[in-house]
Amino acid sequence: MSAFMLGTHLVRPTSPAEKTAHRLKAVLAALHAIHADLVNDQGRVRLSLCPGLVAVVQDDGIWWHSPRMLHPGIPLYVHRCTVGGAAEALAGDYALLNPPGKEPPNAVAN
Repeated sequence: MSAFMLGTHLVRPTSPAEKTAHRLKAVLAALHAIHADLVNDQGRVRLSLCPGLVAVVQDDGIWWHSPRMLHPGIPLYVHRCTVGGAAEALAGDYALLNPPGKEPPNAVAN
């Protein structure tokens, strides 16, 4: 192995939560053009979609605080068991936080 290849190795997910998080990230990017950042945090993985929308993937499912309100002033805490269901619900919440015509929060100005 070349010394130049040391920094370019691929890290494969090892836990079920990591595998689920990588699948969710791929589905969000492919179907909804939403790019998320992954952070592995001791048995759970956080996906940051945009400011105000962070999903947590654990062995028991995918959780996040939705911008939708259950009652006035009380955010809705959402749980999904499947990647497809989570991707659809997260895309809806992402759209609420990033309405069409508004520049995305992580866009770079030229």
